[in-house]
Amino acid sequence: MHRTSLALLLLFAPSTAAATDLRIYPAFTEVQQPASQTITIPSAQWRWIQPNSFSVSGQTPAVISWQPTELDWLRTQEGKRVTWVQAGQPAVQAVLERADDLLLQLSTGEYVNAQRSDLAFSEKPPVQGSVTLRLSSVNPANNSTLLYRTQALFWTPRYELNLNGAAANLAALAHITNISDQVFTAGRVDLFGGSVQQQYQPSPELMMPIPASNVPPENGNVGGGTVMVAPTAGAPNQIRSLGEVQGLQRYALPGGLTVGRGESRTLPFLTPQVRDFIRYANVESYFDAQNRSGQASRQYKFTSSQSLPTGLVDVRESGLLVGSVLLPAVQAGKSVDLNLGADSELRYEKTVKRTALEKDAKGQVVSSTYQVTYNFVSTKTTATRVNVREQLDGRNVSVDGQAPQNGQVVLNRQVSVPAGRKASLAFKLEIVN
Repeated sequence: MHRTSLALLLLFAPSTAAATDLRIYPAFTEVQQPASQTITIPSAQWRWIQPNSFSVSGQTPAVISWQPTELDWLRTQEGKRVTWVQAGQPAVQAVLERADDLLLQLSTGEYVNAQRSDLAFSEKPPVQGSVTLRLSSVNPANNSTLLYRTQALFWTPRYELNLNGAAANLAALAHITNISDQVFTAGRVDLFGGSVQQQYQPSPELMMPIPASNVPPENGNVGGGTVMVAPTAGAPNQIRSLGEVQGLQRYALPGGLTVGRGESRTLPFLTPQVRDFIRYANVESYFDAQNRSGQASRQYKFTSSQSLPTGLVDVRESGLLVGSVLLPAVQAGKSVDLNLGADSELRYEKTVKRTALEKDAKGQVVSSTYQVTYNFVSTKTTATRVNVREQLDGRNVSVDGQAPQNGQVVLNRQVSVPAGRKASLAFKLEIVN
């Protein structure tokens, strides 16, 4: 589609955004489209735009202004008769004296400011809620581009970690969501993963009320549904990585994209290689002198060949869902740990016994020695490796008679618990006060 056709599409199709480029982020989209001196933006589009994000590239900065489209029409009605209709009151004939603040002169000669919804006209008014954007000194021959941000369109990564014995496969999906009544069409679409900080951007404050039909339900679902687009057999991934840009991951969606009103679309994304995958159980504790008991947590650890933005991951064992958790931002070649929650089939009891106490001449405690024991009971059908992470703070700490350490000490111990059996591990701590 030519640039001119796209611009006309924006001007004359009230529910369609004609964008040559879309840069979709996790919380907003930056729209890039051909700039013209006057652009009409329908209310379905305007209500999601960050009003202070407008800029024009390809020339010297332009003066940018906007106002309700209906205001221009109202000014043509100045001096003409209108009917003022208030709820529960008889209709009153009046003359529109001033459009900017809807000042009326009543038949009695008095003046009053009316609400737009209370006025009836003899001519058909334009659709309420649309905005006219004006760009001064914009020359279409210069191929200038209008940029702005909208919160109507965004994307989130989704992942599927499929496990079968020692084999692990990780697939990524890009979930693109349009929560507005407009249609987004672009020939070029880039997705950006990562965090982009923004100052708070309030929604545009319209002088004219937005029709109720354009206000989405509270749950944010404007209509439509979720569309899963499957890759063509033998075709490469639809989305390809373009590398890193100042801490953001950039991906290109070849072939462009059209997202309908209220539509969510899920596209095949990345297929990183997974290595060093292990399953294990984990227990984390801060040391104190109290006995404790609880459940170990289920942990999955692996290394990805590609950097990945954060997103939800469904974990499946032989096709069965065993967890749906948040995958943190992953750096290529660095291991990542997933905590799938407590394992009720693997419990532990922690006992702490003080075995020695040293005091100085004044009777003050100088050091304390403790025996810490973890007893595990498994009712699982497979053997499980358990990692125990004990963290303690002390001026001087010795673990199992080793050289003392100062400050915070993190102790890691491992034990294998046979299927349906018991196992234990123990260590000695000497803490100098």
